[in-house]
Amino acid sequence: MVDIYLPIPLLTKEGIINMIGIKQVTRPEKLTLWERIYLPEILRGLSITIRHFLDNFIHMKTRMTVEYPEQKKEIPFGYRAEHRLMKRPDGTIRCTACMLCATACPADCITIVAEESPDPLIEKRAKEYTIDELRCVFCGLCVEACPCDAVRMDTYKYENSNYTRQDLVYDKNRLLSNSAEGQSPYSSAL
Repeated sequence: MVDIYLPIPLLTKEGIINMIGIKQVTRPEKLTLWERIYLPEILRGLSITIRHFLDNFIHMKTRMTVEYPEQKKEIPFGYRAEHRLMKRPDGTIRCTACMLCATACPADCITIVAEESPDPLIEKRAKEYTIDELRCVFCGLCVEACPCDAVRMDTYKYENSNYTRQDLVYDKNRLLSNSAEGQSPYSSAL
């Protein structure tokens, strides 16, 4: 069958704008019995599955699957994992309770309560600092927003599962002690 274009005018308030063509589509003839039972397509799909199975079975060393509890993947540099708070060399918390990290957080998972600092050089500090890890989307905006390098996500800890929700709300003490093995809890910035 030949394609036929029928000109139909498009009517608007301004008048006739342009002509739209309608294309008549031809339908295929009736399917044969072989095409109706879809046997060739089923066999083609099974052949692809068998080919992938044999390829993975023969090349076991190069497969992507990792036997997780016994074998762990190498975490790339800059991976955003669990949060931690940094300390000053004198052992006090580096956070000045400026609220920039809580403001930048899109998930609204950071809560800070400020208090006056006994140090005359520092105006205030965080009395309470909590991060709800269940609400966190691990975007890293809190780390970028912090002007005094108090919050970091470089612990390389990604196995944060617990039995209760309350265990995943990290308070100031948990965040201060949440450093990875071999990392210093003190910040050299500022």
